[in-house]
Amino acid sequence: MCIPHHPQYKKRQLQKAHDRAYCFILIVTCLFHHSLCCAWGFSAHRKIVDAAIHHLPSSLHPFFKAHGQWFHDHINDADRRKHNVIEEGRRHYIDLDLYSHSMDSLQDWFPMSYSEATEKWSEDTLHAHGIGPWYAVKTYHRLIAAFDRQEENAILRHAVDLAHYISDLHVPLHTSANYDGKKTGQAGIHSLWETQLPEMFMDSYNLFPSGPKANWIKQTSDAIWSSVFQSHACLDSVFLIELKIRHAFAGKSIDAYVVRGRTRQLMRSPKFANEYHTALSGQVERRMAAACTLVSSLWFSAWVEAGAPVMAAETPAKGTKWKKILDWLLK
Repeated sequence: MCIPHHPQYKKRQLQKAHDRAYCFILIVTCLFHHSLCCAWGFSAHRKIVDAAIHHLPSSLHPFFKAHGQWFHDHINDADRRKHNVIEEGRRHYIDLDLYSHSMDSLQDWFPMSYSEATEKWSEDTLHAHGIGPWYAVKTYHRLIAAFDRQEENAILRHAVDLAHYISDLHVPLHTSANYDGKKTGQAGIHSLWETQLPEMFMDSYNLFPSGPKANWIKQTSDAIWSSVFQSHACLDSVFLIELKIRHAFAGKSIDAYVVRGRTRQLMRSPKFANEYHTALSGQVERRMAAACTLVSSLWFSAWVEAGAPVMAAETPAKGTKWKKILDWLLK
């Protein structure tokens, strides 16, 4: 038996304290890493899902609005899964330039079913190049089934994952093997385009350029692939304009420590980011707005395909104390 003042007791207590501290640091490190790596950034993903909810018609809007906080809490679950689900990462992108550098060839091949693609190339090749569009289509059909069964938890889960995958596919850099600019000496361009610029400017964005209206989409696979091609078509300007701004800063530092929430991170300087954003002429805003519209339209289409069931608009229970702690750390 160990008594409080016994050396062995003190040693065990110190070990326990060390273990608790290590676990806390590990959690914070993972969450910090997550905040740097998640597409669109935590705040931008929330902004997109909020706007997507507002796009919905009155028949479906109350249900999603009632669960708005739940969507806020879980919109980045797909990114969190990358830490413990090996196959999760490949669901967020597709490196089209590894298939062909010709847009004509790409549009001749895609859309193509997953089974056809595995026959043309191989499943290993698809996994290596990313399966974003195919997995988004798969998640959409899961959402239809969840609406059909009227299983609220499944509806929320597949709806939030679909929103995340579709939003990611609206990021041009999620369609290229040069996703972070390392191949062209532009390391950091990923977080600049999809995180830093939205966080700096998205409060001024108009995410309803055609009005808040979701549309029923008959050919959802075509619509998803079309959004991917639109993202891919932006790549030239994404890289070339960044290089142009970079050359204008010759001899000057292009990076600076930027305050993000409760942390300071080394990112592009506000001056560099501002000039890049201006030169892109609304590109980030247009991709965010397009993501909002497509997410909302896919939610609505899945509901229609399931027979338009009546959805109860009940506000879910508030999050747990632990969930609030995680949210505080992420912010």
